[in-house]
Amino acid sequence: MNEDPTRELPKKSFEERVFARFDSIDARLDTVDARFDAVDARFDAVDARLEKLEARAYDTKPIWEKALAAIMETGLEVGEIKAKVALIEIKVEAIETKVAVIETKVAVIETKVGAIETKVAVIETEVAGMKTDYAGIRNELTEMKRDLKYKVKKSIDLILEFLVEGRTDLSDAEERITQLETKLA
Repeated sequence: MNEDPTRELPKKSFEERVFARFDSIDARLDTVDARFDAVDARFDAVDARLEKLEARAYDTKPIWEKALAAIMETGLEVGEIKAKVALIEIKVEAIETKVAVIETKVAVIETKVGAIETKVAVIETEVAGMKTDYAGIRNELTEMKRDLKYKVKKSIDLILEFLVEGRTDLSDAEERITQLETKLA
């Protein structure tokens, strides 16, 4: 495992990237809200004008035509805004789908990491057991080595003792042979 799979991961965390996307969506929605507020302000302005005209009782046909044109223009702008909002909602749904897929993949990765951690723990336990066994075997071998040294030393001592006794017996035998030879001669 020479490769580091985390090296390919983005610099920002998953949560930071998701929240950044939501912040951009919030900013867009704030822009849409601002435009709606502007439309509301225009409607309020039109309402105010209409109330002034009704209060004065002027002939309002040309004013009504202008107001109607302004309302139509505002309606078109509202339609455009609604289309943009619908587009934003579609993009948000796509983002939510991608986030769900990413969450699923993260869950799978977490499961695999958990399994790997379990296997590593088992291996660590086995290695610790092997170390203990190795230490026990090493102690046994050391003890066997001591016993073998002791037995070999004992055997060599016995052999040397036997050789010394044999030399002594041989010297005694040679001395007796020499004495017998001198008596016979």
